Amino acid sequence: MAVTVATAAMALGHLSVEQAQTAMWSEKKHQPFLDTNSVPLGLLIGAAAAAVAIGLGLVFQGHANLPDVGLLATACVGVPLGMSVLYGTNIAFLRGRPRAAGRAMLVSAAAQCLCLVTLGATGHLTVETVVIVWVVSFAVSLAALCTSGGFTLGRPNPGVAGTTCVKGLRFHTGSVAAYLLLRSDVFLLNALGGSREVGIYTLAVTLSDLSRLAVDVRAQVSLPAQCAKDVGDAAVATARIVRFMLLLGVVSGVVTVAAVSLLILPLYGRAYAEAATVVAWLVPGIVLLAVCRPLSSFLLRMRSSRVVVLPSLIALAVNIGLNVVLIGTWGAVGCAVASTVAYTVLVGFQVTYFSRLSGVGWRCLLPTSVDAIRVTARVKRRCREMRIGRAS
Repeated sequence: MAVTVATAAMALGHLSVEQAQTAMWSEKKHQPFLDTNSVPLGLLIGAAAAAVAIGLGLVFQGHANLPDVGLLATACVGVPLGMSVLYGTNIAFLRGRPRAAGRAMLVSAAAQCLCLVTLGATGHLTVETVVIVWVVSFAVSLAALCTSGGFTLGRPNPGVAGTTCVKGLRFHTGSVAAYLLLRSDVFLLNALGGSREVGIYTLAVTLSDLSRLAVDVRAQVSLPAQCAKDVGDAAVATARIVRFMLLLGVVSGVVTVAAVSLLILPLYGRAYAEAATVVAWLVPGIVLLAVCRPLSSFLLRMRSSRVVVLPSLIALAVNIGLNVVLIGTWGAVGCAVASTVAYTVLVGFQVTYFSRLSGVGWRCLLPTSVDAIRVTARVKRRCREMRIGRAS
């Protein structure tokens, strides 16, 4: 619960600064200041979000299964660090340095796992030490991101920082709605379906998220191509990226559903057999949402809060309404159906706005046989190069 509160503080309190960074990056004059402002802004805004979370913890102490204030405060130390990692990682991708961002995430995960294994082996694994390790993992990630050149340390620019925060706030309602779109279903299922359904659904969500890993990586490394100064060039690049990601997403989704169907019983037992069906309903929506992430990045550069905020609010309303109707009848499966429909509604709005603002027809987002042949040829060539490299 301590980590959950701290994570919610980051998710709801980041003020959508990273979206503002993306929207402003096409202007060359702002890029150096967006870079040097990333960590100071993260520490400042993160500290404010942590203070609010601790204050609410004091107000609701003894209710809603909240942890004691000491443990909550320890977890909240990670909020400014995590916020800085969020802004700094976004800058690294915008600067075309995905290796620096990936290295920082890998080092952080390795340090966290190593600490937990060591604590478990020595008998010191407690709630308190786990929370401390969680906080330290953000510090390790931030240090790795800095040393690998993901962002630049320098004197912050208050003027650009203020402009970034103001622009971020215009998008923030949409960010909060998008966060709730992905998380509200668990709370609704807990209230309307019971703990058994929540257990099955939570496992299904965890397994379904594996289908988007490769797609998300492609979206991140493609971000610089979408920040071209010319809007027309950025739109063409976005359509090309989406076509490739749709091919990748279909393959990833099919593999995930097939693997879960085969492995769910031997790994988790009959009690979780229903999770395979839930995964089959969740994966299409999750993959579709991941595939259309470049459309969201393109819409950010248009700097219209309406095209970013309104779709998320409508999708959230659809998700809540369908969950209320379907959970009582179908339980976790109904929750999955509601989520997939809501994700599809959000993507439908994004495609419509992208077509209107860019002049690129929605059919240009669908892969053709030529795209499939090109991708297959690239994969074969890459595999051949890897075999040659191993032989050498």
